Amino acid sequence: MLAVLRAQNLLMGMKDSVLDEVYTNNLPAEEVDDSTRSVALITDVRSDLALPGNDDFHAQNKEIEVQIYYKLDGDDPDEFETKLKHLFIQNEWSMIDDRGHTVDPETQQLTATFYFVFFEIEN
Repeated sequence: MLAVLRAQNLLMGMKDSVLDEVYTNNLPAEEVDDSTRSVALITDVRSDLALPGNDDFHAQNKEIEVQIYYKLDGDDPDEFETKLKHLFIQNEWSMIDDRGHTVDPETQQLTATFYFVFFEIEN
């Protein structure tokens, strides 16, 4: 399964989520300037080969980026982000990076960016 789809399924099933929608690969045009909803965008970063043997590979490290755009009048996202990190870790992902918070200069929305990797062994 594509890593972005695996991550989307996790986030969509998250209890107590502040997210209104979870997208993969790109945001629809109508979401780009909408600051009334909190949305996540999941994109592929890379897939590294692993477990070499017999002139081949037998696993992959699939890295994704999760960008969250919080609605303007939303609550403090700290508790949600902690739950998000636990959710990924408890579902066999590793957290690679947390880029912290920034403010989108056009919409003034608070944003957060995280990087996770999933180690997938071939069957």
